[in-house]
Amino acid sequence: MKGEHALGVSFWQRNKKVLMPLVALMSVGTLFTLQSACCGRSDEVPPLQQQQQELCPPTAALRPSFNGSVAEILHDAHYKEQSIERLSRAVRIPTEVQDVNPAPEDDPDFYAQFYKFHEFLQTQFPLVHKQLRREVVNRVGLLYTWEGTETDLKPVVLMSHQDVVPVNRETWDDWEYPPFSGHYDEETDLLWGRGSNDCKNLLIAEFEAIEKLLEDGFTPRRTLLLSLGFDEESSGKWGAGFLGPYIHDRYGDDSALIIIDEGEGIVKVDENLYVATPINGEKGYVDVTVDVVGHGGHSSIPPDHTTIGVASQLIALMEDNPWDYDFQLDNPLYGMLSCSAEHSSTLAPHVRDAIVNASWDERKRRELTDYVASQKTLRDLIRTTQAIDIIHGGIKANALPESTTFLVNHRVDLHSSVAETVERDLDLVKIIADKYGYGVKFMDNFLVDETELGYIELSFSKGLEPAPKSPNSGEVWDTLAGTIQDVFENAFNKDTGAKKELYVTTGLFSGNTDTKHYWNITKNIYRFTGSIAEGSVLKGVHSVNEYIPMSAHLPAIAFLYEFIINVNEYL
Repeated sequence: MKGEHALGVSFWQRNKKVLMPLVALMSVGTLFTLQSACCGRSDEVPPLQQQQQELCPPTAALRPSFNGSVAEILHDAHYKEQSIERLSRAVRIPTEVQDVNPAPEDDPDFYAQFYKFHEFLQTQFPLVHKQLRREVVNRVGLLYTWEGTETDLKPVVLMSHQDVVPVNRETWDDWEYPPFSGHYDEETDLLWGRGSNDCKNLLIAEFEAIEKLLEDGFTPRRTLLLSLGFDEESSGKWGAGFLGPYIHDRYGDDSALIIIDEGEGIVKVDENLYVATPINGEKGYVDVTVDVVGHGGHSSIPPDHTTIGVASQLIALMEDNPWDYDFQLDNPLYGMLSCSAEHSSTLAPHVRDAIVNASWDERKRRELTDYVASQKTLRDLIRTTQAIDIIHGGIKANALPESTTFLVNHRVDLHSSVAETVERDLDLVKIIADKYGYGVKFMDNFLVDETELGYIELSFSKGLEPAPKSPNSGEVWDTLAGTIQDVFENAFNKDTGAKKELYVTTGLFSGNTDTKHYWNITKNIYRFTGSIAEGSVLKGVHSVNEYIPMSAHLPAIAFLYEFIINVNEYL
């Protein structure tokens, strides 16, 4: 299958000869000291010009000559009403996916709601479906092509996904409004429902921007592709896993100018200070499965530790020994921190000092690492994470559990790897196996022979290395950043009052997007949703009470509208 290139089985097969001896031989002591330095120690004061260098300079707003509809999108009441209706109706269609989903050809009925969603798109966006070429990839994925007048230019790729995470039926009554109601509250300006903020808001914004451009008579020089997966919330195996290779087969390596997918938006730092962070990197990913295999028996004559007890000891060892924090200055998070240090009036002086001087003073870099590690919203961006998410063991009160299995989900640090992550887990398995008298098995091979008590087996899947970092300089970045600057200056400063400042820089988040299936198409991949995030707007994502303010959604449409124009005028 074309989409399998990012999955763990293929990774293991390609690297088995290298991984096996490394995993078998690498010591626990080595793994517990993974932190590496990014800078040489220096106690010297930097040159004057270095001290005065701006960490987060302002971005020049890039305004197109095409007399378009940005102001209408941002400020027209009738347009807002139409947008509310479109997003609301999109949310009402429950395009839920699970962790494991059938292939569309094997169970088309599983995707019945997606077919309804396709029909909805066709009725709501008639110009898009009249003037763009629509292709269905793997029965549910959608690819739209807006042919440019200059076919030798690299195309622009916009991405989003049709699927949403499922709503736990036990929490249904906890929602302010039913999760698939698409309810809009005029008093609060909030639109509620699963997918309203992840990420039918982006998908609908893309369609709205293109529909409006067609209505305004815009003709692109560059071809535009709109690629819509349908199982991003479960790794994109059937959706982007087919769409990415499909686009690559048509256009080839490094064939796209830029890809924009879901990601961070505009973050409020101070009362009048905002920072936009197009995400230009992603952490890696791997699922590690541990199976403690025993021999069962009657519970009236138990061993000292059942397989559940041994598994619990291993889980406790893992959680008591989290990965070390390792902040390095090429982490895109440093862009966000630098803007806060240079322009925020509320950041503590010692934190500002650590950020500003971290680039030349190793001691300050360690202070900055300690600060980031103390912030729950930031700390996981500078280490490999581990989350024990699934556990199974035992079936009856008077029968010893023959095996106990648990799954550890890892998000791999930018300076680590799938191999290093798996090696660390395996060494912890060895400690517990030795302590309690079990053998050790790794990916179908015994490293320590099975004992009379049994063995502990470790395997892994969905191995994905950290993404290549996309540039934060050059013409493509400048066009992206300049468009953000122009659109949000218009969105923020229409009304009188204190002028709001906006800076554009890099950022990072712990999740993975469908862009992992598109790495070979372009080096310019940015995860950015042009919405303004304030307060608790992100708390309901993947949880109860997901919502989006329409005042945050409309700028996303305006950004995409103007970005498409600017790419054609300036690149």
